[in-house]
Amino acid sequence: MKHNLYNSKSGFEVKDIDTESRKVAVYLSKFDALDSDMDVIRKGAFKKSIQERGVNSTSNRKIAFLRHHDWEKQIGKFLELREDDYGLYAVGQLGRSTDGEDALKDYEDGIIKEHSIGFQYIADKMNFVEDDTYGTKGYNEIKELILWEGSAVTFGSNEHTYVIGMKGQDKTDHIEKIKKELNLCIRALANGKGTDERLYEIEMKVKYLNSQLILLATNEPVADHSQETKSKEIVQPYDWNFVVKSLETKQTFADYPEQAKKNAKRGIELNEAVNNRCATSVGKNRGRDLSQGRGLSLDTLKRTYSYLSRAKTYYDANDSKACGTISYLLWGGNAMLSYCERKLAELDK
Repeated sequence: MKHNLYNSKSGFEVKDIDTESRKVAVYLSKFDALDSDMDVIRKGAFKKSIQERGVNSTSNRKIAFLRHHDWEKQIGKFLELREDDYGLYAVGQLGRSTDGEDALKDYEDGIIKEHSIGFQYIADKMNFVEDDTYGTKGYNEIKELILWEGSAVTFGSNEHTYVIGMKGQDKTDHIEKIKKELNLCIRALANGKGTDERLYEIEMKVKYLNSQLILLATNEPVADHSQETKSKEIVQPYDWNFVVKSLETKQTFADYPEQAKKNAKRGIELNEAVNNRCATSVGKNRGRDLSQGRGLSLDTLKRTYSYLSRAKTYYDANDSKACGTISYLLWGGNAMLSYCERKLAELDK
């Protein structure tokens, strides 16, 4: 049974983007479409929320424009929220914070193509409808819900989950769609723009899309009995040379000292000892990269040097539980700071 806890739904598209004004026009939700929760949202479901917490409301807690439903990542604000015959239409303006800048780059690179809503169900505003229209026994008809936020998502949670049961041609089309997304992500990584966190999220999307290609390649398509003439479809393999060539255009550096790797490993151990309460997700990712000897881009070297130069003040070798100490070690500590300073000076010459 549906309840009043916080929920989210993904999968709706970008309509337009103006990089100069930093405005994006999107659909946050689509009406009369069955989703993976067997829900169908009807027009009018957002009307009350828009009146109470919309752009023109007097509420001090307006419907937020977030990234990945994370309330600590407000990437901008909504300038317009309204229902039309298609769904919940929104115009948002991206802020100039780091998160807003990362989001703008993801829109420009085509990484963000989907949006999602964070909401609560209202028990007496929904009912189960017995109907085989969607090939199911029925669905939950949602006539009203409480909308709290709309989020830009790197990729929707339900977008690629139905690949196993696809018919032949549908499967071929889906592979082509994943290939196009993978190409966009590889180019974005090769460009190396934005924060470490942005690039890490794109890297995770590449790994996810790769797993979906493997899944499609190792499962036979469902036979399409609606066609009288059957022929075995040939799906062209993905050109991984493109991936290699794209990433080769982005120089990386992995010749940092062994002590920097040891410092990162030590930082990971100390952070685990305090239940991983120290460091941001970027700092934790940096610790993993350094401890495993991964190559760092020039942009990453610059950010590492900038961080360590500031964070050295909070490092205390005698206090292994201090977050300042742990974070400093995760980024490679003194050894990494010296390396970055030397390497950047060499490259500058």
